Amino acid sequence: MDSTKEKYKKLCAENANIPFFLRYDWYNTLFTENEWGVVLEENNDEVLGFIPFYIVKKLKFSLIVPPPLTPYQGVWLNYPNNQKYTNRLSFEKEVMTSLINKLPKSDGFTQKFHTTFTNWLPFYWKGFSQTTKYTYVIEDLSNLDNVYLEFRENIRREIRKAEKILTIEPFNDINLFYNLNIKSFTEKGIKYPISKKILKNAINYCEKNNCGKLLVAKDKLGNIHSILFYVWNDDSAYYLHGVTNSEFKTSGSMSLLLWEAIKHSKNCSKKFNFEGSMIESIERFFRAFGGKQIQYFEIKKTSFFLSQLLKVKSFIKK
Repeated sequence: MDSTKEKYKKLCAENANIPFFLRYDWYNTLFTENEWGVVLEENNDEVLGFIPFYIVKKLKFSLIVPPPLTPYQGVWLNYPNNQKYTNRLSFEKEVMTSLINKLPKSDGFTQKFHTTFTNWLPFYWKGFSQTTKYTYVIEDLSNLDNVYLEFRENIRREIRKAEKILTIEPFNDINLFYNLNIKSFTEKGIKYPISKKILKNAINYCEKNNCGKLLVAKDKLGNIHSILFYVWNDDSAYYLHGVTNSEFKTSGSMSLLLWEAIKHSKNCSKKFNFEGSMIESIERFFRAFGGKQIQYFEIKKTSFFLSQLLKVKSFIKK
């Protein structure tokens, strides 16, 4: 392991405030040594900030892209104590500019920054572009009765219906989860984007560290209606991945699974993050659980040659 990753590992071990998907153990468990890296900014051996990244090769292009099963990436900053606001902004500019300069050369950069990240100006000044995206977060899990009352009536109705015909159980058949996802994506004419290896790595990591769980919704005949994978730390739980069997898509199984995950999350986290979606139908479903709409940034930069190639490809499609 190189010295930069050693420092990153040590920092994450000593700092519980680093978000779930920015931590060393997540990258190191899910991905091979050559698939990911990290850049650090330091001052007298103190880490001031870092950016982990996942890099892939497509044709002759090197691309930094969002890793599978990792909805948030981006910058983490180690702010000094008791900073004035103006000094905080100066700190952000200085540290982020240095981190950007340290990123490996690539033909494309795309990352979805954590919801706590608010100042993308240093990236703008370095030629990056930004798209605002949205998730929904239940920000207080302490009173589940209040949480439930915030659900739209159609979600509560689905939950009541599903409770009459389905049971919720822990699930550990990763192969079946993977195959059901393959089936679901194939039915939509889309290639399933997650390898079985990465899916297994993520689920095994969460089981080992008691920070994630698979839940299944079954009927009395043993038919699987839906499977849900969610993860958590002290700050927030996250709906990470799920699938519904198309044969049972009207049973309300995913609404029931999400409600079970939310109820469990009260015991281990403060919040529940649905991960959001820019797909209208999925956004409408998540919104119905009463969470607060929270924005986050997708930040991109593409080399001139690749951007021209993409324009030609788009033109040919048209």
